[in-house]
Amino acid sequence: MKRILTTLAVCIISFSFAAAQATLPKTQYIQNTSDSENSDDEYEEDEEGDIIFDYGMHLAGDQFIRLSLGISYPLNFPTFSSVLNRDSQLKIGGQASLGYHSFLTSQIALGLEIGFGFNITVGSHSLNTVPLVFVGTYEPTLGRLSFPLSAGIGIAWESYNGKNYFPGLAFKARGGVSYRITENWTAGIDTSYLCLPEFNSLHHSGEKNRFGQFW
Repeated sequence: MKRILTTLAVCIISFSFAAAQATLPKTQYIQNTSDSENSDDEYEEDEEGDIIFDYGMHLAGDQFIRLSLGISYPLNFPTFSSVLNRDSQLKIGGQASLGYHSFLTSQIALGLEIGFGFNITVGSHSLNTVPLVFVGTYEPTLGRLSFPLSAGIGIAWESYNGKNYFPGLAFKARGGVSYRITENWTAGIDTSYLCLPEFNSLHHSGEKNRFGQFW
């Protein structure tokens, strides 16, 4: 486990990869190439058949799959200051998520994401979380760059030292920047906030309600 944490610690910011669905994309890419019917002077630079695509365009109906890998940093176990002082009850862990999204307009998409996260405690136990979140995304673009801003709500399964909590609420907010490499592939970095409240009083456990927060 120490080797895993050492490897994950190298990546402080989560890396995101998105691929268009295998079906034919609805995005119509702009293609400029030489045309025998046009004058030689106007298209002199395009005689070799160069093709230019408008990678920044999204259309309603475009779909993509998003894979995210990164670090899970606890914010309040037991307090935020304890994280800064390295006295937190939870240590840095890892997270991964997989989601499917579809654009309703050129800038707004809806999707569903399932994730997995883990954090090691001071007693060398592992807190595992599996959130399933319905996500809305606003994604403006500038050339090949896009700036996705997302927010979502859903449910989560949480497990620690043989004890399970389900269903729990999950709230997630995310922002980042990505670069469109080809028609079908995009890579980027982002940062996100995840809140996992536990309303223990609803389960008559006598425990206080807790609100796990992760960056």
